[in-house]
Amino acid sequence: MPTLPIARVVTVAYGPLPRARSLNPRFSPGRPLLMATVDIEWRPDDPLATVARLEQRLLHLSPRFARHECRGLERYHVFARARPSSPEASGSGTARPGADASPNDGPDSFEAALALAHLIEHAVIEFQCTITGERRCSGATAARRSPAGRFDLLVESLDPLVGRCCLTLALTWLTAVAGGHDLDPEPAEVLSAARLAYRRRGGPILAPDLARAIRWSEARAARALTALSAAGYLVERP
Repeated sequence: MPTLPIARVVTVAYGPLPRARSLNPRFSPGRPLLMATVDIEWRPDDPLATVARLEQRLLHLSPRFARHECRGLERYHVFARARPSSPEASGSGTARPGADASPNDGPDSFEAALALAHLIEHAVIEFQCTITGERRCSGATAARRSPAGRFDLLVESLDPLVGRCCLTLALTWLTAVAGGHDLDPEPAEVLSAARLAYRRRGGPILAPDLARAIRWSEARAARALTALSAAGYLVERP
């Protein structure tokens, strides 16, 4: 039975972080970043195979994940087998202070918690682009020296509310899938609802409105809106 990861957000900061370019030179100067410090505890029996299954679920959700560029430690490059020869769109990197970046490191040196943190970062990038329509977004994942299992996730974000929502969705969905749980509602449905809500720019959105716009049933639309409310993106009013 899959081991359920334990993930907890310690802090979330938003704004210009000039020193972040030392982690990823692709960060645009002056562009605000969402930085989440997250504690993750996860020790699956077969981390490489488990992380590969998570990647497949993300690729099933959006084939665009295969276009994500990846830098940093090679053993943590995500979607490597599915990536085309000329990637475009998102970029990120991983950093472990003091670690050997040799690509020949074996499975024993592979840290499942760091790999999961990196996948969460990539999910935040893709979810943001899906909601806002942005074509480019960069991020980075850094492992703290102490305490063990603490990571800083940094993602460019022009809208802090969207960024926080995507962070919540990525954490919730990936930890659930890693633990062998099904997702209801499906992530694609929630992101479709979020995209329509984003276009409304703060205007009210009701389940019948969403159902008509996307040609769903009202029950399906209501589930997606409830998920967005739970993620902090929408405020439910009677």
